[in-house]
Amino acid sequence: MMNDAELSAAIAGDEDAIDAVAEAWLSQVYVWCHRLGGPRVDAEDAAHEVLIVMCRRIRKVRTTGQFPAWLFGITRRVIANHRRRAWVRRWVPGVSLDREEDRRWSPLRTVEAAQTAEAVWAALEGLAPVHREVLVLIDLEERSGPEVSELIGIPVGTVKSRLRVARKAFREAMRDEMGDEWLASFEGRSAEAG
Repeated sequence: MMNDAELSAAIAGDEDAIDAVAEAWLSQVYVWCHRLGGPRVDAEDAAHEVLIVMCRRIRKVRTTGQFPAWLFGITRRVIANHRRRAWVRRWVPGVSLDREEDRRWSPLRTVEAAQTAEAVWAALEGLAPVHREVLVLIDLEERSGPEVSELIGIPVGTVKSRLRVARKAFREAMRDEMGDEWLASFEGRSAEAG
């Protein structure tokens, strides 16, 4: 995402370099927040919070090679906090988290696509955080097992195990949401495309 010299300067405390690091990583952090946070978390707000924490604490990073995993760790903690707040807000009178509003602003045009998107979000939200993050990083961001291992700080074998559990749970949740017929047709379309 950026060269080691800029990152080293940021770690050393150079304010301009810290700004450059924040700008270089903004889109990746936003993607992580959007995909890991789900529809109840404001990804832009969460990404902003991650970058604020990053700017304040970047001097704690020891080497440039540690930086991506360190930043992902911050993102995980911020998302966990935002998800907890979102859960609490659901129960606070006067605060609406109506998915109809999400659909109104969504680029999805068809009812089927909106139902599928809702089912996908529900299936992702139903996964344990450790499974959701592995599924998102590998299947949505197309990262490799070793890369995810390094980002999360777990062995590659654990990544594979979590991914296997996550895919099975996700598939079962989609079957529950959309039915066997939809799942069979989706898998048929995926096989044709692949």
